[in-house]
Amino acid sequence: MKRFLFAAALAALATACGPRHTVEATFTGFTNDTVILQTRPLAQYVNFSAKPDVRTDTLLLDDERRIAVDLDVTEPLVCVLMSKEYAEAGLPLAGGYCTFIAEPGQRHEFELNAHDNWLEVKAVGGSELNGDLAQYANAWNPVAAEMGRAQAAMIRLQGQPASDSLQQAYRASVRRAQEANEAYIAAHLDRPASVFVLTQSGAATAERYFDSLRPEARNSLLRPLAEHMELQLEGLRVRREAAQRIKPGAEAPDFTLPDTEGNDFRLSSLRGKYVVLDFWGSWCVWCIKGFPELKACYERYKGNLEVVGIDCSDSREKWLEAVAKHELPWINVLDTRERRPAELIDNVYGIGAYPTKILIDPEGRIVEVFVGERPGFSERLARELKK
Repeated sequence: MKRFLFAAALAALATACGPRHTVEATFTGFTNDTVILQTRPLAQYVNFSAKPDVRTDTLLLDDERRIAVDLDVTEPLVCVLMSKEYAEAGLPLAGGYCTFIAEPGQRHEFELNAHDNWLEVKAVGGSELNGDLAQYANAWNPVAAEMGRAQAAMIRLQGQPASDSLQQAYRASVRRAQEANEAYIAAHLDRPASVFVLTQSGAATAERYFDSLRPEARNSLLRPLAEHMELQLEGLRVRREAAQRIKPGAEAPDFTLPDTEGNDFRLSSLRGKYVVLDFWGSWCVWCIKGFPELKACYERYKGNLEVVGIDCSDSREKWLEAVAKHELPWINVLDTRERRPAELIDNVYGIGAYPTKILIDPEGRIVEVFVGERPGFSERLARELKK
């Protein structure tokens, strides 16, 4: 009997000292009992790989309206938690979700309360950073809920044009949500959470506030986000300066990029011929619509004209597939995005819209820049090549 009691006591002690759940959350006021938890490594949050390691768990609330999840946290994870009540067609709506950072060896507890289309977040246990992110969510979610309602209405249209009033409501809600972001950042320049909020706020806000962030905010767990943002702002400045410089009469910047065979192509190797640089992507409908006209020009002036198609955003697989699908007969190169943003070809050339075509003369100087798919390209090319 004593041996049995001793074994039972050991089992109870082991249970009490054993690991508890990584994430626990209680949901109050919700009618839907389905919860979605999405996670991805912090290192991939802003700098996505070709196939980001994203995990999505669909969970059901228990009888006490709770979830308990054991995550395998070997590195910091960015986690998004939401109820399906605040989603439309499987997409999370603004104001209806919360974000937190899961760190190795930590537990995270939340109380989530449903309001009118927005989610109130209370971080019961966990890091100071997640307490700050909960504070941010409670400032931003009520404002962003209006944006969420507009998002839901547009999703329900299933691709049909939105009314002017709906578009105006959406734009106004985006502006107010952006103002809420900026208000939080301005008041918390010393807090790491502001680094995260900046990643959600667009380039203009990042430029306005990044240099004002305190060292304790930049040099925190979210340092990878701060470093990536700094590089992106550097690239943005290069692009802005290039947009002023890439004009008729200027020398076209030389570059080297891999072609479809994996060989290095150098722009200066075409010196002595007219060249059209065609900045495009497989996702760009107007880029593809312009291919027939460009093919006709290429065939007409072959020998005196070269075309270089520059894909700036696709994976290598998708790029090669698109080149084959559209039967692009000219030189095709890909910017693999593996360099600093200041060295990326679209930044070096100040490309702000797709498609963009740049005509270069045999001496390597820019003749004209054509932004968008618009009339006049063939005629301008013909006039230039008749010289």
